[in-house]
Amino acid sequence: MTEIRAVLEAKEISRTYPGENPVHALKPTSLRFQPGEFTAVIGRSGSGKSTLLRILGTLDKSDTGELIIDGRRVSGLPEGEIARFRRRRIGFVHQDYNLFPEYTAWENVILPIRLDGAAEDREKTAKLFEALGIAHCRDRFPHELSGGEQQRVSLARALITEPAVVLADEPTGNLDAENSGRVAELLRFACDEYRQTIVMVTHDAAMADYADRILRIRDGVVSE
Repeated sequence: MTEIRAVLEAKEISRTYPGENPVHALKPTSLRFQPGEFTAVIGRSGSGKSTLLRILGTLDKSDTGELIIDGRRVSGLPEGEIARFRRRRIGFVHQDYNLFPEYTAWENVILPIRLDGAAEDREKTAKLFEALGIAHCRDRFPHELSGGEQQRVSLARALITEPAVVLADEPTGNLDAENSGRVAELLRFACDEYRQTIVMVTHDAAMADYADRILRIRDGVVSE
């Protein structure tokens, strides 16, 4: 039987922060993430989950091993090339939304396309706004939106380029229970409807219930 090629594969990645007392934030770890798979990584604060996500997202470099995304080995690429690859093939959903206050919701969502110099597909963008329940937000600025609406705009921006993988860092950390559930449902929807590969780190066990697969991390050690 032919093995399905992983969308994201990490081979023996690790990270140690040097100092008088070095911090082994991530012990050597190998992971594979399949197409259309929703993975939750659960861990307490300081467990190493954000370090893992930053390495998977090419925002930090691993001390060891290699990272392969969408069939391409990104470890060792020049920084400019990594930045272009990240913009095109990796979507990010942040705890603090990371929206630009001077742009409308629509402008925030299409920003990665504009930065890439590509043509905007307005019909596709409108359908995404409808699917995520934020059509009423398109001409509003971030300060005019609720936390839940801002996070849905952030998710739309992550999905607009049809990335190989979406990485979500505590996406409901600033939301109440109702909005947290809504965002979790939309991540599940993105996985099911668009066959989107999603890796989410969280300390909330209830969020992990929406995932296909759960990884736990403690003191830099990841376990299935």
